[in-house]
Amino acid sequence: MSDHASSMLRLGVSVILFITACVTVADLSSQLDGALELRSQQEEHSEGRIARTAGVGLPERIKGTQVMQAIRMNLQEGISIHVDGSEYDAYSEPFEPDVSTLDASSLYSIYPQRNGNGDITSVRFEKLGEE
Repeated sequence: MSDHASSMLRLGVSVILFITACVTVADLSSQLDGALELRSQQEEHSEGRIARTAGVGLPERIKGTQVMQAIRMNLQEGISIHVDGSEYDAYSEPFEPDVSTLDASSLYSIYPQRNGNGDITSVRFEKLGEE
């Protein structure tokens, strides 16, 4: 084989490898962009809500303001909330649940109730005694 043919063959292989590398990088970039977008949407939709899957650690004590926020956010998800004997289970836009009886400065303990799949179906909050 002549030197010219050998050089052309190397050039052709190099161009094919370069194009293949560019296509692979573009594909990986597209996949990464999709994964990051999905993660961003998941974070956006879960903000302020109690984690709904099993195995997520929840704090033993939370503030009254966090209880009020949990009531507002989780009722939209269909999760009933019980606080010191009061039940919050009906919520429809634009009405806000009445949380005026809750003490924002108190600490509450949280007891999530789960179904067979590990999803939270209801949450019970109990006011902790003054320390």
